Amino acid sequence: MLLAINIQNSAITLGCFDGSAKLRAVARVATETGHTADQYACQIESVLRLRGYAADEIYGAVVCSVVPSLSTVISEAVQILCSCEVVNVSSGVKTGLSIQIDNPRALGSDLVCVAVEAAAQGKLPALVVDMNAATTFTALNAKGVLAGSIIAPGTQIGLDALHEKAAQLPLISLNRKTVKLLGKNTVDSMASGVLHGAASMVDGMIGKCREQLGDNLTVYLTGTDAPLVADYMRETVQRIDDMVLYGLYRIWTKNRGK
Repeated sequence: MLLAINIQNSAITLGCFDGSAKLRAVARVATETGHTADQYACQIESVLRLRGYAADEIYGAVVCSVVPSLSTVISEAVQILCSCEVVNVSSGVKTGLSIQIDNPRALGSDLVCVAVEAAAQGKLPALVVDMNAATTFTALNAKGVLAGSIIAPGTQIGLDALHEKAAQLPLISLNRKTVKLLGKNTVDSMASGVLHGAASMVDGMIGKCREQLGDNLTVYLTGTDAPLVADYMRETVQRIDDMVLYGLYRIWTKNRGK
């Protein structure tokens, strides 16, 4: 199997692809910047075993990271497990993308991955909304060129800021079935502000991007917080869970054998 690894600020997502490009299993471990390669090797081996896979089934790995200090650590962890080829998404890696921004080398590797997958879907122009610690918007124009991006605070950052900066507001969970717009108590009011507020922000940004990219804009929604916000949005979007992993698989295919 191919092991695709998406390193985010709060969690590391592992995807297991078979030889037919099917994503067979997804697992997550917490992001811990102080962990060693040996510790991560143990964690990765354990969660793969829980999903029914063994380390000796891995024939290659592809990694993208928004935590630079962990890129090498995770690559070393994979080497400890199976001594296979590891492709890190960084400058010099083949993506097939045309990137028209001020400094293409500075573009986040997660944004590169979702753009690669969006381009492969073939529905252009396209916008990918990826909701994690930050909420990012990655835009592809009608020619498939990555024309720019937007980075906004994520839902959890907004929630944490309310608790940390306002003395009387508690720390709450957003995992609830339904959140009404008008809360009847502090907790419900905070949940509404964060979830309905995030949905309204995403809706508004999609509308602004449509003005620049065209009325036939295809919008993809992904990321760990997407399930929390999707039901409160008005815009029509296509949900692709773990879209970064699919982009990673395509990048591996372009670079294997290098």
